[in-house]
Amino acid sequence: MTSRGVVRSWNVRGMQGVIDSADTPGGSWTPWISVAVPGFPGLAEGQEVEFEWHQLDEPADGYDFHTVRASPVGTEPYTRQGPFSSRAWHIDPDGSAHEITDLDDTIPPRIGTPASGVVTTWNDDEGWGVIDSADTPGGCSTFYSALHPDEVINAQPGDSFSIGGGIRGLDVGEQVDFEWESVIDQDGYKFRAIKVRPRREIPLWRVERIGR
Repeated sequence: MTSRGVVRSWNVRGMQGVIDSADTPGGSWTPWISVAVPGFPGLAEGQEVEFEWHQLDEPADGYDFHTVRASPVGTEPYTRQGPFSSRAWHIDPDGSAHEITDLDDTIPPRIGTPASGVVTTWNDDEGWGVIDSADTPGGCSTFYSALHPDEVINAQPGDSFSIGGGIRGLDVGEQVDFEWESVIDQDGYKFRAIKVRPRREIPLWRVERIGR
C-alpha cells in the first residue's frame, strides 16, 4: 500500500528511521535499503515522503508497519543500478556522508571506548536517551539501535535483518556498559554511544538475515 507521510526521525548512524502517516498508526519502521533516492540512502526529519509499506504479522523493532520504498514528495523513486552491496559510506561527525570506493571484502567493525554509566534520560517515543559517566562529561547520547546485537551493529554494506525480541528502551537510573565515540555535536552532546548493554537480564533477540 502507498501513503504520504512525514519522517518522524532518521538515525544517520543506525541507517534507519520512522515515517508517520494516518495509515500507519505508531509509525512505519524504515531501513536504509528502503530509501529510493540517489546517493546516500537517508531521509531528513520532517521531510514529506511518498512511501510503500506493509503491515507485519507481528511487531518488529516495536513497529507494526515496515517501509518497502520511500522517496521525497515530488520526486520519482530512484532505482539503483547494480548490487547495492558494493557501496559503503563514511559518515563524518557532522552527519555528512561520503561514498567509499574500492572496498575490500569487509569493513572493520566500529570500536568505541568502553565505559560504564547510568541512564539519566530516555525517550520511549523517539528511541533515544543520555548516559552519564565520568568518561563522558556532559552526557553521552545514545539511540535504540545501539542496543542491537553485535551482528547487526557491525553489519556490512548490503546486509539486511529482521529483528525482534530484545528491548527497545532503557530505564532511567539503570547501570549500563557501553562503547562511545567523540562527535562534534550530537543533539548538543559531545559523545555518542556505539553499543549499549544493560546489566539487567533482557529477552533474547531474534535476528534473521534477510539479504546481502
